[in-house]
Amino acid sequence: MARSVRSQDPQAGENPALHVVEAPAPAQKAGPVKLLASDSTEDAAVCVFLAALDHFEANLDAFRHSQAPESVHQMRVALRRLRAAIGLFKKALSGPSIDAGRARAKEIASVLGRARNWDVFHDMLQGAPSDALAREASYHVLLDALEFNRSKAYRSARETLADAGTSAFLADFRKAVAERDWTAAPGMTDEGSARPFAREALTKLRKRVLKKSKGLAARAPEERHQLRIALKKARYGAEFFESLFSHVEDAEDFSLALAKMQDGLGVYNDMEMANALLDEIDAHGEASLRASGFVRGWFAHAALAGAAHAKKSEKRLKGLTPFWE
Repeated sequence: MARSVRSQDPQAGENPALHVVEAPAPAQKAGPVKLLASDSTEDAAVCVFLAALDHFEANLDAFRHSQAPESVHQMRVALRRLRAAIGLFKKALSGPSIDAGRARAKEIASVLGRARNWDVFHDMLQGAPSDALAREASYHVLLDALEFNRSKAYRSARETLADAGTSAFLADFRKAVAERDWTAAPGMTDEGSARPFAREALTKLRKRVLKKSKGLAARAPEERHQLRIALKKARYGAEFFESLFSHVEDAEDFSLALAKMQDGLGVYNDMEMANALLDEIDAHGEASLRASGFVRGWFAHAALAGAAHAKKSEKRLKGLTPFWE
């Protein structure tokens, strides 16, 4: 979006010149996917794939202007949604172009994830931990190391996003979608097949979440991580297909419950991620160890609240009525 600013032109005397300056594009969240009851499963896949690519490219443009952390986050989300969509439609559509797109999306997301992790770690240290350690010398060593590693991760992100391979990925996948360069399973191109496909897919995703959420408190970190992945896939599926069904409020409640449970588990995930990053920092010397130990303890205490939050969300999830039935 352009904004007008007035600036004094030294050659124009008292008459200021009006210049149009492009304001940096803001980071954008994923937009709604609009599907029709008459859509085939293949039609639905086209809409979902394009929505994910649009989401990524909008934030790629924003990142080129400002390199804001939220742009990195949204690009990563867009690639996760694309990969989730490809997985969701894998029984309906298959082919080399889809496989190549999914693999390349994973590679780019991995680089962005590295930058995102340092951003999240930085944010986790704000507030109470920072206040408590403000006069601790080892804490400032830790912060310096964090900023060094974050800068390095952002440099890798910039290089990857500017690489010709990333442009080729976007162009090639858009071309594949436009040409429907895949093999569709029987019935997947039939008019109106999107709704029954969505109903079956959402039922499977919900069952997987319910199965993985049992006995959450006793689950190992890797099991909690797998549940969080299942929650994301179920939420993305609900967002992809909700326009095919009439119970809009039920769809919103369903997605919100998944998001809240995902956030609760996110406390565990962030703690595991932060401990891994602290290991990297501590491996380069002892100067940060005192602050590192304090921060690890602080995060472990915060995780207890995450467990209670997740249990409440689990109970709410079981009571939700599937909006597609």
